[in-house]
Amino acid sequence: MPESWVRGAILIRMNSLIRGHSGVRWELIEKMGELLKANVVPLVPLRGSISASGDLSPLSYIAGTLIANPSIRCFSGPASFGPRSILPSTVALAQAGIKPLPLKSKEHLGILNGTAFSASVAALALNDSVHLALMGQVLTAMGVEALIGTRGSFDEFIHDVARPHPGQVEAAENIWDLLDGSTFATTHEQEVTIEEDGGTLRQDRYSLRTAPQFLGPQIEDLLSALETITIECNSTTDNPLVDGLTGNVHHGGNFQAMAVTNAMERTRLALHHIGKLMFAQCTELINPTMNRGLPPSLAASDPSLDYHAKGIDTATAAYVSELGYLANPVSTHIQSAEMHNQSVNSLALISGRATINSLDVLTILMATYLYTLCQALDLRALKTELYQGLDAIVNEELARSFPARIFAAEGFESLSKTVRKSMHETLDATTNMDATDRMVKVAASSAAPIIDHFTGPATAATADLTAAFTAIPSFRAQVASRASTLLQGLRTEYLSGAKGAAPASRFLNKTRPIYEFVRLTLGIRMHGSENHSGFARGLGEEDVTIGQNVSLIQEAMRDGKIQAVVVALFD
Repeated sequence: MPESWVRGAILIRMNSLIRGHSGVRWELIEKMGELLKANVVPLVPLRGSISASGDLSPLSYIAGTLIANPSIRCFSGPASFGPRSILPSTVALAQAGIKPLPLKSKEHLGILNGTAFSASVAALALNDSVHLALMGQVLTAMGVEALIGTRGSFDEFIHDVARPHPGQVEAAENIWDLLDGSTFATTHEQEVTIEEDGGTLRQDRYSLRTAPQFLGPQIEDLLSALETITIECNSTTDNPLVDGLTGNVHHGGNFQAMAVTNAMERTRLALHHIGKLMFAQCTELINPTMNRGLPPSLAASDPSLDYHAKGIDTATAAYVSELGYLANPVSTHIQSAEMHNQSVNSLALISGRATINSLDVLTILMATYLYTLCQALDLRALKTELYQGLDAIVNEELARSFPARIFAAEGFESLSKTVRKSMHETLDATTNMDATDRMVKVAASSAAPIIDHFTGPATAATADLTAAFTAIPSFRAQVASRASTLLQGLRTEYLSGAKGAAPASRFLNKTRPIYEFVRLTLGIRMHGSENHSGFARGLGEEDVTIGQNVSLIQEAMRDGKIQAVVVALFD
């Protein structure tokens, strides 16, 4: 087992014994404390406990260490100076200056007959689970920004008033707050006509819009499990139990760890559901038919040669599938044991271990999604500048191609607005095309609005139709050429770092620290530089692999670095 599991078990067993219900000496508890202080940790097998008469087998290794059984091996030595030594307990205790303690009556059972290992693993698992539940809310908020969604889905009326499940209310409040001040997420919907709104998705997709309703029950289950494990860590899990006030000895079954098992089953199922939501958000972000104008696979260069997030799309499906498998209950596999003495048992330690596996998988999934979100936010920032630059090009070319002699100046703004709207729609619908061909099509979308304008009742009588129609090909060619140059130039600026290492920062607010942690602290750049340059400098010279970048984020999540950033968002 990992040392952290064993150290946790020693601490929890001390806390159980110190209550005085197990009838052991104070010296025994002190001796266990000496193991922790000296960081002498027995090697304990990963498997072998059914967690019914407690975690008998794993706890026996702690007892064996206390009495200096030479067959028991221990981790010893300072961890900060290289790999820990593995020594016989006799040697490890001697080096630490710890004198072995011969056990007296009831003390053997007092050490062994409890749920300390199950509770230790469960407590550690829940600590990480709570952090990932918070991370899920942060990633959802970033997903709303990346998909230019609405903050209104998290309005307090929907959750606090209309359907006040505690977890749903908490998730909605957190996401609402995280979106405060964001440039990408809209707070107030603009009232428009049906004609103006034709073909527009008025509501965000389910993975964003119903995130509080989906995350809320998972938050409630995790908090319930946390309460259960907190009680377990502060209980006496032994048999028999001694009432120090009356002297009565009580025979029961507090070693049965089913409470821990149920808590872990709920936790694991909650982790799967959180992962399922992250998967849905991630795949919609990658899909050009759903991501509101971002390129397929979030390619920062021409999509015919850049399949950036294609592997991510596949990998996340594998991750969430494994989470689904791991979410299956362990308790349905309970078998009678010990010649039917333990006819029912809990398998709590096995369930806890399965939950640790789920945490590993969900961490990888979330790290992958966070990597994807940062790329999407950069592309959204690039697209915002592309819109602005295209609008300026359209106005300049309209003024040049259709001067005042062709139509009245007061009609210019009306024509510009119509042409820009048509081009924006075409720009969003052609993200799967390479830059040159795409901008030809975008420019071509202006023809119908221009013809409609000059042949409309407000203009036809005064406009020079021949001059207007003759100017259309030139207008289209100029817009296509300049827009293609603009797009390629923006790509170069973003990918080369000319826009800064974190170009989307100016569009974010509350979620900016997470984005900047990835871009600045971890140094993970926007992907696509090598694709954009045609691999001019060779493979791996400008971009590291996607897997390397995702691994950096995953490591930051597992070692707690990113947790500090996440928690600070909720201060």
